[in-house]
Amino acid sequence: MTLLSTPSWGYQKRGGTEEDYAAIDAIEVQWQAAYGARDFEVLADLYNEYGWVMARRRPAMRGREETRNFFVSVAEYTNLAVTFGVEKLEAIARFAWNVARFALTYQSMSGREPVYDSGRALILYKKGYDGQWRIHRDMDTPTPDAASAPVIL
Repeated sequence: MTLLSTPSWGYQKRGGTEEDYAAIDAIEVQWQAAYGARDFEVLADLYNEYGWVMARRRPAMRGREETRNFFVSVAEYTNLAVTFGVEKLEAIARFAWNVARFALTYQSMSGREPVYDSGRALILYKKGYDGQWRIHRDMDTPTPDAASAPVIL
């Protein structure tokens, strides 16, 4: 998997502290590293225990086990390239969210033609009582205005 991420500090920020933004940026970097290494235990730990992944055309995955199993199933049969660019990151108290554009290329391991897709993501983060930020909700949707984001596989 290739994930090209534009750091959120290049986009509009509102609320929160620099420490909050740095912790959330670190989650994005850790997500990329864990997926690239196919370390789905680490990837699932980036979500809190009540986290949801709401991927298009699939039932919502709830909790770390379903999240891990989802990413395992996606990675098992495909190479995935993602271009991800945060447009806005906001934080209020123990919650933060970003809105981003993304473009995807799925390449089947069986050699079929690649599938290109693009859209927007809304990721909600929650700071736990342990002081750690984790992903609380992860949702994507196709949108035609995101199609201009380049993808490299």
